[in-house]
Formats: sequence, structure tokens, C-alpha cells
Amino acid sequence: MSDRPPQRLLQTPSWLLTQVAAQVGRRTREVFDSAGAGRHHYAILCAVEEFGPCSQAEVGRRLHLDRKDVADRVAELEQQHCIDRRPDPDDPRRKVLRLTPRGIDRLEEIHERLRVVQDDLVHGLDRSERAALVSALQTILGR
Repeated sequence: MSDRPPQRLLQTPSWLLTQVAAQVGRRTREVFDSAGAGRHHYAILCAVEEFGPCSQAEVGRRLHLDRKDVADRVAELEQQHCIDRRPDPDDPRRKVLRLTPRGIDRLEEIHERLRVVQDDLVHGLDRSERAALVSALQTILGR
């Protein structure tokens, strides 16, 4: 008997995405564990890098993360000297997040490790197929 799943499942996008997500999840967890970080740490660093100084609330909205999860991860990143929180010059009651030089280095370190996983994930696809896959996934997510 073959290990091949039923053809009906192999034609079902949700099943295929779930299988890919499980494989990628395992691999990225290994990367995050080896880097001493988590996926939310990485996502927050990416958001602050791209959107510049911004509030925790804005980061949470952009990443669709719970406010408490964002606050906890930001506190950890602050303890690691990857992010600092400073008063907003326009509203001193509000704090804005900024990447520190250590945070930039940390982001690059994690990104490079994840790049290897990403390349392995799509190793059988040429450049245009990779771009089409990313575009299709962005469309599915409505981005």
C-alpha cells in the first residue's frame, strides 16, 4: 500500500495548506527555538522595522495579535535590548516602539535562519512559481 493520501484530499486547497502549514510550523519552531525567539517576537521586530516607530496597539492591529500577547512579547524584546519604548512626542501618555541596533541584528539573524527554511519549502519551484505562490497566498489572506 502506498503512503499517498486520497486524491480527493490532494485536490482540496484547505487540506493541502494545512499539511504545508504543519510541516513549515515544525521547521520554523526549530529555527525559533535555536534562536531563542518565537514567531511573535519575529513578527513584532518585522513590523517595527517596516512601519517605523509605532505603538504596541498599532503592532497588534497590523499583526492581528492579542494586546496582552503583544505587551508580553514587547517586554521580552525590551529586556533583550531589541526594542525600546519611548514617549510619543505628540502624546506623552503613549509609548512608541523603536528597534535598537541589537534588535536590527536580531531581526537579521532570525530572518537569515528562516530564509533557509523558506528556500527548502519552495525548492522545487522556479522564481516565477515562487512569486505566483506568494501572490496566491496573499490573495487568499486578502492582503
